[in-house]
Amino acid sequence: MKNSILVGTSILLLSLGSMAFAETRYISDKIYVPLRVGDTTKHRIIHRGLPSGEKLELLETNEDSGYSRVKTDRGVEGWLPSHYLVESPVARSLLNAAKQEVAELSKSNKELREQLKSTTQSSTETSNTVSDLEQENTALSEELAEIKRVSASAIKLDEDNRRLLQSNQMLSSEVDVLKTDNTRLREDKENEFFLNGAFAVLIGVMITLIIPKMMPKRRSDWG
Repeated sequence: MKNSILVGTSILLLSLGSMAFAETRYISDKIYVPLRVGDTTKHRIIHRGLPSGEKLELLETNEDSGYSRVKTDRGVEGWLPSHYLVESPVARSLLNAAKQEVAELSKSNKELREQLKSTTQSSTETSNTVSDLEQENTALSEELAEIKRVSASAIKLDEDNRRLLQSNQMLSSEVDVLKTDNTRLREDKENEFFLNGAFAVLIGVMITLIIPKMMPKRRSDWG
C-alpha cells in the first residue's frame, strides 16, 4: 500500500515537473508552393515558393499529371500541383481580410467617435449660444419695455404740450380780443367825452344867446 502511494506520488511529481518545463506552440498553416516551368517535379523551378493565400489565374489543368498552369498577378506563369489550388481564399487570407476589415471598422469607429465628440462639442456650443441669445433676448425685451414706457411718457408729454399749446393759442386769441375791445372801448369813451364837451359848449352858447333875449328890457328914464 505504501509502495503504491510512493509510486503515485512520484508519477505526480514527474508530471508536474514536465508541465513546468512545457511551452506552448502553434502549427503554422502558411506554406510555400514552388512554381515550375513544367507539370512534373523534374522541371526547373522558376519561383521558389508562392505563399498560401496567393491569388492566381488558372490557365489550364493536366488531369494526368495532377498539375495546373497558373499566372500570378505579376505576370509570372508556371506549373504547380493542382491539390494546392482551392476555389475560395484560405483561412489565413480570410483572417487577414477580417483583420483588415476590423482595422477599417476600427478606423471608421474612431472617426465616428471623433465626429460624435465634435458634434457633442458643437451641440454644447450651440446650447451655450442659445442660452446667450435667450439672455440677450431677455435684456432686449426689458430694454424694449423701458423704451415703450419712456415712449408712452414722451407721447403723453407731447399730448400735454399740444393741449397746452392749444390753450395758449386760445388764451392769446382771447387776449387779442380783449385788447381789441379795450381799444374800442377807449375810443368810444374818448368819443363820448368829446361829444359831452361839444354838447356842453353848445349849451353854453345857447344859454349865452337865448337867455338875454328872454329877459325883459328896462325902460329908459329918458323916455
